[in-house]
Amino acid sequence: MWWIATTVMLAVGVTGIYSTTKEWKRGRRFRARAVRVPGVVVDLSWERGTSDGPHLGMPVFQYHTREGHPMQAKDPVGTNPPRFRPGMHVAVLYDPEEPYRAQLEGSIGLGKGMNVVGFLLSCLALVGGLTSLAGELALT
Repeated sequence: MWWIATTVMLAVGVTGIYSTTKEWKRGRRFRARAVRVPGVVVDLSWERGTSDGPHLGMPVFQYHTREGHPMQAKDPVGTNPPRFRPGMHVAVLYDPEEPYRAQLEGSIGLGKGMNVVGFLLSCLALVGGLTSLAGELALT
């Protein structure tokens, strides 16, 4: 029975560390390439953060690329109550190589706290799994 728990802890730890590290790298690459332009919030898209969590107001915004192309995007970070309201003028960061990938400058960093918590919990799961494995191997 301990093999199942140890295997699950190791899998959760490794997967969590991999996914949070990948997300940090993706965010860092985006911020390094991002271009800042003015935009305006045009709507809120209400979505559930998790299957049983509260609805989050995800701002939908419009902006123009530096080349003048009109774009519309939904910010990947939502809050309740919403931080942005329709009609608000905002700073938009977009990737010039993929101009449809954009987010509001004011929401950058809001997801970092959850990434840090996820990373730390993943490290704890990995250490727990390794400790369990070492303890069982020492008994045999």
